Order: sequence, then structure tokens, then C-alpha cells
Amino acid sequence: MGQAFTYDNAPVTLVPTPEDMAARIMTFAPATDAEALKLLRTRFPESTLSMRVAALDFLLRRRRRAGRPQ
Repeated sequence: MGQAFTYDNAPVTLVPTPEDMAARIMTFAPATDAEALKLLRTRFPESTLSMRVAALDFLLRRRRRAGRPQ
């Protein structure tokens, strides 16, 4: 007789990474860092402040690499 239940060992990630959060925010093209942080707060209310700050840091580093002013 077979097993009644099978288990999938693939990890499930429900919490977005800072990179994912930054990518979603960049679709709105925030003009300032304050606007980006506000978007992060409204779009990801369940995320901790440290996750939102990490996403903002990712955005800032991405802008510097692209040669855009902060």
C-alpha cells in the first residue's frame, strides 16, 4: 500500500528578499530616497524595518553602480 501523504522538501520562501523588494519598488521609479522608503513601507507592511532598510541600501548601491546621483 502507498503512503497517504508525500512531502515536498523544496523550501518555501514567503518573505521577499531585499533584492526582490528593491526590484518591485524600482518599477515605480521613486525620485528620492524618502519616496523609496515610503513605497517600501506601504508595499511591504509585514516586513521588518531592517528588511526595508536593506532593500533601500540595495537600491542606493544599484544607483551608484549605474552612475546616477543619489
